[in-house]
Amino acid sequence: MTLAVFLPFLLSALAAWLGPRLGRRTGYAAALAFVPALLLAFPLAGMPGAAPALEVTRWVPDLGLNLAFRGDGFSLLFAVLIGVIGTLASLYSVAYLSDRERFGRFYAYLLLFGGSMLGLVLSDNLPALFGFWEMTSVTSFLLIGLWHTRAAARDGAVKAFLVSALGGLGLLAAVSLIGIAGGSTSLSGLDVAALRASPLFTPALLLTLLAAFTKSAQLPFHLWLPTAMEAPTPVSAFLHSATMVKAGVVLVAKFGLLFGTSPLWSGIIVPLGLATLVWGAWLALRQTDLKALLAYSTVSQLGLLMSLYGLAQAEGNFAGTAHLLNHAAFKAALFFVVGIIDHETGTREVPLLGGLRKALPVTFVVALLAAFSMAGLPPLGGFISKELFYETMLHQGPLFIVVAVVGSALTFAYTFRLLRVFVGTPRVPEGARPHEAPPGLTLPAALLAGIALLFGVWPASAEALTRTAQAALNFAGYREHLALWHGVTPALLATGLTWALGALLVWQAGRVAALQRRLTPRTNANTVYYALLENVNVFATWLISRTQGLALPDQLRVMLVAAAVIAGYAVLRAPQVFHPFGHLPLGVLPIAALLVAGAVGVLLARNRLTAVVVTGLTGFGSAAAFLALRAPDLALTQLLVEAVTVILFLLAFRYLPGGRDLGRSRWRLRLDVLLAGLAGIGATLLVLSSVRFLAPPISPYYLANSYSGGGGKNVVNVLLVDFRGFDTLGEITVVGMVALAVLALVRLGKRGRTVTAPEALPPEGPPPEDLTPTVQHPTASHKEPV
Repeated sequence: MTLAVFLPFLLSALAAWLGPRLGRRTGYAAALAFVPALLLAFPLAGMPGAAPALEVTRWVPDLGLNLAFRGDGFSLLFAVLIGVIGTLASLYSVAYLSDRERFGRFYAYLLLFGGSMLGLVLSDNLPALFGFWEMTSVTSFLLIGLWHTRAAARDGAVKAFLVSALGGLGLLAAVSLIGIAGGSTSLSGLDVAALRASPLFTPALLLTLLAAFTKSAQLPFHLWLPTAMEAPTPVSAFLHSATMVKAGVVLVAKFGLLFGTSPLWSGIIVPLGLATLVWGAWLALRQTDLKALLAYSTVSQLGLLMSLYGLAQAEGNFAGTAHLLNHAAFKAALFFVVGIIDHETGTREVPLLGGLRKALPVTFVVALLAAFSMAGLPPLGGFISKELFYETMLHQGPLFIVVAVVGSALTFAYTFRLLRVFVGTPRVPEGARPHEAPPGLTLPAALLAGIALLFGVWPASAEALTRTAQAALNFAGYREHLALWHGVTPALLATGLTWALGALLVWQAGRVAALQRRLTPRTNANTVYYALLENVNVFATWLISRTQGLALPDQLRVMLVAAAVIAGYAVLRAPQVFHPFGHLPLGVLPIAALLVAGAVGVLLARNRLTAVVVTGLTGFGSAAAFLALRAPDLALTQLLVEAVTVILFLLAFRYLPGGRDLGRSRWRLRLDVLLAGLAGIGATLLVLSSVRFLAPPISPYYLANSYSGGGGKNVVNVLLVDFRGFDTLGEITVVGMVALAVLALVRLGKRGRTVTAPEALPPEGPPPEDLTPTVQHPTASHKEPV
């Protein structure tokens, strides 16, 4: 498992180097990064009977910080799913991407994202889980904004990152509260009873839901997913159909074992998931861009999955896992199909396309299988998992099944809207001559569509994979089986009603479109997002103009007030501040008086030379204080720094403009004296209050072990050379880098040296997918309410 997580990270650096050299063939090397994830199918085959595997890498054992990966049935199943889709997306991109693409950047980002997702689903350590969660947000931002020269791509990347960052903050707080209340940073080692009895239980639950809803595009956070479709199609197939958007679903599925006993858990997730199912399907039905249609379809399907896992019951977990597999297969296949259509015709707009089944017969068959699975038609796997969905909702009550049927009927209708491009009179944009795509494009899509068909005609295969997660998700006692025919059941009757309503929507497509236009609201999630973004920018501009635009004395006053407030709060938290004076040698008191005199002298100085000389009293006084406290090395360092600083001040005098007095009224002078006094006293008390340690101080350890462990009697030197050797090495490295940068700047500015303009980069254009961009302006993404 550790290799499966970190090999994509390692090969991402190789891909960045190989990209400019191998071009599109770098995709073959990228596909190799997912081989260890695919090999996790072997331990998965032993599930659910085998015990979960645990791999722990010790990091800081004394603090209990370890990197732990746990391979239970659900985690392994999802890891293998990531490996399959990641491999196919890498191979698909070889044939799909334009020759103008920057392959090193693309494949490096793709592998970084794959490794982050694998780490997220396999991690057993809560802080590491949060770290991988955030890495998926950052890498998806890079992938969505890959074509950064386009305004729509930048807008989609920023929108996805901001929404995900909000959820990331929620998850950070959630894992902190869970770790505190549960007594462990290990997910499998939590004291669940203590967590549920803790007052931190409800806040942790709500914060977990915030993280899950933002990542899995639930209402009202769904607005980022449609604009994220500005990414290349292989990215959309990998991120937004099978992996990243399901990260929130994975979080709900796993943490349901912790929070599922609370009525808040299902009371929030299930209604919101069903609402997302209906609203996403409603918006998908009105799309004219095929990729936008699939984007809103993904929002809808994620709502379905959330409603199942949110029940935190055996039947919901079983049905959710079955549909998770089906959705990954048919949705990734449909994204690949849309990529083929765009690749061959130069457009994704439904009104411009028709009769493509004659020019793309293989693609048509693949699209038919994947689309029928999405619509829940037999004998595809989607039909079986949709039946399970209905069975589960029937047990929740009449309202739940009604909403489920409405959402599924809309799904049926937009599925046939997608298939319209293959039927009717042949119609393509002028100049396009579509023909069957090369095997590099059709084979990945055909393989996934074949899996969707296999799950339907051989339900035992899907059930075997679903059952691997039964121990991890606690549905071992659920004995229902996947089958195409269970007899005439209420779920089958609901399915028949779904088909009838869906057929009616297809038949009355014109009237439905007119109704949707009339019901289009003026305010939606997108308009709220852009209004909020604009108001934040306005407020930030106002705040900067009111603070950073002030004169220097006024800015200093604000800083002094802030210092006094912070120090005062710290002193209130740790009031025992005066006892350290008893440990100071008497020789330090005259030095302290010298330091104060130097500071006051600067204020009373009438010219700069006097001010600099008096300033030296504080620096040299600090050196004397270090010497009195038996730290001669620090005293020498301070002495050298102060001498160099004074000399530099004196050398800079000739370049400074003439000084001028800033007039101050009597009340302002008194205010400044008061502020300075409060800030000084507060800062002093803040330093003194820090001696009350939260834990026993570590200094006795260094005093006892500096000679035996580091070979030196000077504790400070031993700390720098031995205990903090790597820290010192890092500081030396930084100094070296700064020296090289300064040297480069000096050489660049030599007289007689001409600075040539950088060589023009080759024009970077997106592949054929971008010929008809969906979004013309960031504020009108997809021109649809979301």
